[in-house]
Amino acid sequence: MGSLISLGLGRFEVEWGKNSFFRNHSKLFLPTDIKPVTYFYGGGQTEQKPAYARKLGSVAKRLELLGFTLSECRQLYEDIAKSHSYEDSEKPFPFDMFGRAVSAVNVDQIGLPVDDDDPDYDYAYLDFGEFVVENIFRDPEFAKTSEDFGALRKWDGEFYENLDPYIVLRLLAENPRNLDRELSWQFADVVENGWANQDSLYEGLSDADRILIVTEGSTDTTILKKTLPLLAPDVADFFTFVDMKENYPFAGTGNVTKFCRGLARIRVQNRIVVVLDNDTAGLEAYQVITKLELPPRMRIMTLPNLEEASQFPTLGPGGRAVEDINGRAVSIECFLDLNFGASDNPTVRWSSYNSNLGSYQGSLINKDDYVGTFFDSVGRDKRYDLSKLSVLWSCILKNCIGH
Repeated sequence: MGSLISLGLGRFEVEWGKNSFFRNHSKLFLPTDIKPVTYFYGGGQTEQKPAYARKLGSVAKRLELLGFTLSECRQLYEDIAKSHSYEDSEKPFPFDMFGRAVSAVNVDQIGLPVDDDDPDYDYAYLDFGEFVVENIFRDPEFAKTSEDFGALRKWDGEFYENLDPYIVLRLLAENPRNLDRELSWQFADVVENGWANQDSLYEGLSDADRILIVTEGSTDTTILKKTLPLLAPDVADFFTFVDMKENYPFAGTGNVTKFCRGLARIRVQNRIVVVLDNDTAGLEAYQVITKLELPPRMRIMTLPNLEEASQFPTLGPGGRAVEDINGRAVSIECFLDLNFGASDNPTVRWSSYNSNLGSYQGSLINKDDYVGTFFDSVGRDKRYDLSKLSVLWSCILKNCIGH
């Protein structure tokens, strides 16, 4: 019969392999995700064995960074449909129809595979396309959106057995009832029978999957690096930062702009996100950089607008005022908890005037004090508010998706 290795949610398997012939799915998980899960065998037998397991809602975030957004899933589906041979089968359903059916599935309601009572039941002996038709499409839970699925034949299922399982997982994640269900990669049987070594099974992300974050200064990078495992633990391993052991190479908007010009010329293929301040200098740099012919896997962004920055105390030649500093003086320090342990109200001082943009450049007074409080408190004092930094990381993740 051989040893099976499968990827699925409970009884709903989205892909399986046999012996040494299987796809490595470790990049969907973290190295620490190994835990006992239920393995299902013929004759109704179950056993608890180790597997990689993580909730689908968390895996969906990783799928998005791996390129499996809904729009990309549609494109992949349609590309496969164009290249598929239809000598004996009907054309596959439109993506919207297929996606509606998959996203409506409640994985807890999927029935048992046919012939599951047979202890010798082996997927490997099924004809190509037979499993997905007989065990998935004809299940009432899957076919509830359209009776057409139940009428498919095994040669119609060949297209769907060629479909990337990550498309199916991403569509399943559209159903809120599935987000708390654990996706498991059940490897124990191939390890026990000598087809794989558990220590070398985890391959994780490739260099092409990782994203380099570039900022205007070392403080920005250090703050992002410190908060990443706290605010985006599901995808923390996707991100790399410039080595801070030596002098930071991109200090200031001028150096960042030069760096981007160089990358544009050599057409670098790495995934890179450049994060500029949301101030006058940052917006000017953004306008210059976005006019370059940037590599397709490179993104440029500014820090997002802050609601509290729309009414912020300022100090300038005209004295004290309350103004909107978005686009003029929002640096990463503005995303810290400016009220934690502060004796004075946070204030921005206006300095140089940028004639190109017709706006003053401003900066937070005593910003180093706020940075010092951040590093002294984060991870030690739960009262420290990370909500604005959470907004920032959400914005960064949004810019990373799809490239």
